[in-house]
Amino acid sequence: MDVYSTEEEQVEAIKKWWNENGKSIIAGIIIGITAIFGWRGYVNHNVEQAKVASILYEQLLVASRKKDTDNMRTLANKIIADYESSTYSVFSKLMLAKIESELGNLENAEIYLNSILENNLRDEFKHIARLRLIRVLIANNKLESAENILSKTKLNQFITHYEELRGDIFVKQGRIKEATQAYKNALNDPTKTEETQLILQMKLDDLGKI
Repeated sequence: MDVYSTEEEQVEAIKKWWNENGKSIIAGIIIGITAIFGWRGYVNHNVEQAKVASILYEQLLVASRKKDTDNMRTLANKIIADYESSTYSVFSKLMLAKIESELGNLENAEIYLNSILENNLRDEFKHIARLRLIRVLIANNKLESAENILSKTKLNQFITHYEELRGDIFVKQGRIKEATQAYKNALNDPTKTEETQLILQMKLDDLGKI
């Protein structure tokens, strides 16, 4: 025997079910449609933003090749201000840090590099920014701050880079024995490049002259 004995009972049951559940179903459909088109709009907006940021960054690279520092600053700062969450913002900060370092404005370079470390989650960007920051700190004779960063850093596959910097710090501190060991640690890393090996060997040879 059917659950509902007559067609009228079935119709009345459907009406009752719809009255109880219809509004929530419609709301769910509307939310679903809105979410789909909202997501598409969000994606399209991000794609468009990335295109504009990419164009600006290309202009920044052109300015860099021309050594047009003023235009480089203008373009880099615009990318950072308007596209803070993009990868191009990180590249722009690295560019500005390089400019400031070359001009001897080491404090300003620190600000840009620290900003990358504080606001970016990608390890590869943090690695680049950290290495450059340590170099800037060493150049600015902030050896304790540079050592502090190194002591908190997991070397992992970047032993060569960090041990070399550790050696540079020791050299500035006059700790020749420790510097020698740090450079040797870097040389023992199998992932080092030929260019890096030559630089490290030169640093070790220079230590023998001290």
